[in-house]
Amino acid sequence: MMKKIIVEWNPWWGEEYSFTGVKREKFVDILPWIKRREIVSIMGIRRAGKTTLLFEIIHYLIHDKKISPKNIFFIKADDDRVDPGNLIDNAINEYERLLDPVGEIFVFIDEIQEIKEWQKTLKRIYDLKKNVKLFISGSNASILREELSSLLAGRYASFELFPFTFLEFLRLKRIEIDNGLKLYAQGNRIHHFLTEYLHYGAFPEVILTGNKKIKEELISFYFDSIFYRDVIKRNTIRNPAKLERLVKYYLQNISNLANFTKIGKILDLTTDSIVDYTRALENAYLIFPISLFDFSYKKQIINPKKIYCVDTGIRTILGFTFSDDLGRIYENVVFIHLRRGIKEIYYWAGAYECDFITKHGKELSAIQVCYDIKNSKEREVNGLLEALHYFKLREGIIITEDFEAEEILENKTIKYIPLWKWLIQ
Repeated sequence: MMKKIIVEWNPWWGEEYSFTGVKREKFVDILPWIKRREIVSIMGIRRAGKTTLLFEIIHYLIHDKKISPKNIFFIKADDDRVDPGNLIDNAINEYERLLDPVGEIFVFIDEIQEIKEWQKTLKRIYDLKKNVKLFISGSNASILREELSSLLAGRYASFELFPFTFLEFLRLKRIEIDNGLKLYAQGNRIHHFLTEYLHYGAFPEVILTGNKKIKEELISFYFDSIFYRDVIKRNTIRNPAKLERLVKYYLQNISNLANFTKIGKILDLTTDSIVDYTRALENAYLIFPISLFDFSYKKQIINPKKIYCVDTGIRTILGFTFSDDLGRIYENVVFIHLRRGIKEIYYWAGAYECDFITKHGKELSAIQVCYDIKNSKEREVNGLLEALHYFKLREGIIITEDFEAEEILENKTIKYIPLWKWLIQ
């Protein structure tokens, strides 16, 4: 049985293998690490395309690096036909008996969190088998980060994968974006696809499905799987109903300030429970809270958070309005796009509010998001200008629906950029 399953996992052994998925932007970040010794770890929410990204790496090894397909071994750790207890050792031993590979071996382990004490096995393989290069994927940030950091410190490189960027989405829709002329010539089509992207989100299978009803059902299935497997089961939550009320509250209030004490009174939860539940949702890549930017860490902790969802499709399909909420949907999409490359994202508040202050190394940036610029320009400009003065920045961005301009106010440059254009730059 194990031989049959292993052969199913590795189709490139018996036939010409060609990658047919959409190439992911994250592959470029991973590329320099493919031939290094460090374990490559890919983390992200379920159904975001982690397995497909592993297949893209396999295609690169076979076709670009000319690695023999027999030296590439893929293990599907969430396959219910196998015992996850000692899966890595058992599968590798069976693979070596079956193919007797010579030279460097590339081992891929998908959804590794399903295997008990996987980190100890990886450490042993890394330390003792110099000819084995390991790639792993997983859906729980807390488990992977803690275990990798504790036993595998200095032995791994970690990457996060989110659902499709808008650029990847357009590639899937065969939109030509090679130069500015083609881009603007297809402006109407891009706007049409942006509406679809905002409404149904960016999970790959959802994008590929043309039927709207199936799109909605897929998103609902994904949410249930993530919620019950990666949040409830993984954290042994004793009262799932209360956590479900909390996550629905968050989804209904994305991009809004969330005061944990007030939410606790509304949902009959203690503040400590909300903190724990929110952390569990974040570790499953479902919900992301961000803090007020303040040089005092204590003030960051005690001030309200702003809440965002990993995918606007989840937020839309779970029974909430879309057209009346486009301002908050815009802001959520901007956050996720920022979060793909930047870990430190805050909001800032003085007399006015600035939606995002990002910190990348020592570099700070200020970004405001405004869907309805005609009716709220003064407030948005005031919030951005206040942040620019406070952080001593020369320029800032206001992301809009379709307004594009540049102006200088109070010796600061403000750039207005339509969301679709900002997402693909």
